Amino acid sequence: MRMKLAACALALAVFGCSQPVEPPPDPEAAAEVGQAEPLPRALPPPTEQQPRYVGQWATSAEGCAEPAWRFEERGVTTRGEVACTFDTVTLTPTGYDIAATCTAEAPPAPYQIQLSFAESARAMMIAGGPWSAPTSLVYCGA
Repeated sequence: MRMKLAACALALAVFGCSQPVEPPPDPEAAAEVGQAEPLPRALPPPTEQQPRYVGQWATSAEGCAEPAWRFEERGVTTRGEVACTFDTVTLTPTGYDIAATCTAEAPPAPYQIQLSFAESARAMMIAGGPWSAPTSLVYCGA
């Protein structure tokens, strides 16, 4: 009985450890697909000339037809809702910390805004400020 259990355990170990053999790539299929094209850069590159957030942004790629968020070096405006002046901008490892004065359907008030960049999602995340929740924005262009 012990011999059968040992043989069974050995068979399971060998079967469990073996890797299926994958066929090699099909050269004809690769020829049909053609050369890989690089993905377009969806986020502005970091530069020393201006902060990375400068430009027009929207909550979706479709929104880029009429971008609602316009970031300048010293402020941001959204279509008819918010206008902020950046008092201080501090570069961080993930983006920027900004002390701002914003008007959002009320008298001007101080706010803290955090901007971070998600390369894999091709998005800029904005948290804080007069907005009720963190928001993800896509870059529409300069």
